Amino acid sequence: MRAWLAGLAALLLAACAEFPQQSGAPQDLGPPLQRFTAEGRISLRQGEQRDHLRFRWEHAPQNDSVLLMSPLGQGLAELTRDASGARLMQPNQATIVADTLPQLVQRALGAPLPLEAMADWLRGARAARDGEVEGWTVLISETSAFRQHRLLRVMEARRADVEFKLIVDDWDAPE
Repeated sequence: MRAWLAGLAALLLAACAEFPQQSGAPQDLGPPLQRFTAEGRISLRQGEQRDHLRFRWEHAPQNDSVLLMSPLGQGLAELTRDASGARLMQPNQATIVADTLPQLVQRALGAPLPLEAMADWLRGARAARDGEVEGWTVLISETSAFRQHRLLRVMEARRADVEFKLIVDDWDAPE
């Protein structure tokens, strides 16, 4: 579970209204948010193992904080990134520290993840609704309007026998 939590938190970092349903032709994402808070759900499957989590991500250009919670809201892990590096903190566990987020993920998981690309999709910095990054196939299957931005609502990523699904339930950002 520790590796999954690290991977999920890192995947979210690399970046208050109902969401209208997408109609007509798919629209590109953007323009990107520079600061935001996103809350939602994550589903991760590898082989027969499945995990479901909730997340709260606070992003600013110089720092990030992701809180991963059980489906009932109990805090499971927190990942932070700032000028001093990246840290993964879990209850009753030693903090994992690295200079960069990719190094942290490599240390925690033993495998690289396309963090920057997926975080860019999340915050609307990548306009395309699908693509392939480092062997991961990414699809934005649903978007939502948030002020003057079009942001993802549902993102799915697949690689070999791993499937990752992120659903954003709530966006907030300073005007």
